[in-house]
Amino acid sequence: MIIVNTADEGGGSERMSMLTLEGFLERGIDAWLLVGDKKTDHPRVVPFFLSPFFDYGPFQGLAGRAILGLARRGSRAIGLEDFEYPYSHHVLSLTGSAPDLVLCHNLHPNFFDLRALAALSRTVPVAVRLFCSWLFTGHCAQALGCERWEIGCGACPDLDLPPAIPFDLTRLNWHRKRRALADCRLFVSAESEWMLQRARRSLLAPAVVDWRCIRGGVDLAVFRPGSKSEARRELGISENTAILLYVANGGVTNRFKDFPTVRNALAVVAQRLQARPVELLVVGSSGPDERVSENAVIRQIGYVQSPASMAQLFRAADVCVHASLEEPYGLSVCEALACGTPTVLASAGGVLENVRNGENALVVPVRDVTGLGEAIARLLAFLDIASAIGKRAAEGARHSLDHRVMIQELHDWCTEIFSVFHQERARTELENRNQAFANNDARAGT
Repeated sequence: MIIVNTADEGGGSERMSMLTLEGFLERGIDAWLLVGDKKTDHPRVVPFFLSPFFDYGPFQGLAGRAILGLARRGSRAIGLEDFEYPYSHHVLSLTGSAPDLVLCHNLHPNFFDLRALAALSRTVPVAVRLFCSWLFTGHCAQALGCERWEIGCGACPDLDLPPAIPFDLTRLNWHRKRRALADCRLFVSAESEWMLQRARRSLLAPAVVDWRCIRGGVDLAVFRPGSKSEARRELGISENTAILLYVANGGVTNRFKDFPTVRNALAVVAQRLQARPVELLVVGSSGPDERVSENAVIRQIGYVQSPASMAQLFRAADVCVHASLEEPYGLSVCEALACGTPTVLASAGGVLENVRNGENALVVPVRDVTGLGEAIARLLAFLDIASAIGKRAAEGARHSLDHRVMIQELHDWCTEIFSVFHQERARTELENRNQAFANNDARAGT
């Protein structure tokens, strides 16, 4: 099988793609990850544009490359989403042998032609795992409260949301996607019912043969409770400092997370805990320290590649903080829960399906700066409450967040898809033969 994703390292979809690849390989399946941007040296990850199994010669002529380059630049310049990637039509050749199934994760930005999906889905089963809303919006990966994607987009309220476009061609982009998907036969899953229900209301729906909610998971051998003191010694963090942890792909620059609410909530925390230093560690971006008050500072510590190092950060933290207007699943929240780190959310979306307010986390309304700050301060002040929440979070994770369960469910689903696809193909071929015989009989009778 082939998994398709933007990259093999980065945010949640990249980590899920690698977990899925490794999980299927462990089951003896001939699995490959096909990416637009290869960042690791994994031997089973193949870049779209540098596959050792594919002859790029016919696509490398100067004239063809110039025309493609002009088409891509022209599309982007006017706000049109770029579909000019001819290798997308050769997915079945890029890993050396044709797969039995293609599992698509993120198909954006700027590496895949959606128009290739129709023919591909008639040749082999194509499953789509939704990690965001891009497949059915006019340009953005998350609409952040806007529901114009249900009626055709246009009059976009925020063209800067990634993937950003310079001019409002969102209605045209939306219709192009609808046309590209119209003749597809797709099997679609998501990690939350929230994400699945959005997709059911979208332009994607007519192309879907089957819907399935398959929860995400984390590697519980890595993300597990451990000694906070030991983690802090390893990371050089003082025992006396209250540590808050914020994790996002892109850190403070991630438009789909609500870092401004977290920053302002830190000031509330600092005011409540005037006698104790507080640090907010931001994973995912780098930059100078920002002092919010006399006893509170924000430190950006960059991207953390190692899952083991990430788990140590969760164990070292007093509280994990998450804020987002729309979160389809929330992998970092699940990792925090698995480590037993008390977690506070000012978030909406599918992430709330993983938490129970007051039991394994604390939840406040989105953009509620005061509520978020007070909830964090409460956990820092009442260690018995924080400990109980963290313990229940870890216990719950062992029962519901094991990535091995996710892989097994994905495997079972893919097996079912393969069976359904070939049963339907056999039935169609039989109907076509019967129709051909009937036509021959009719001609013979005349």
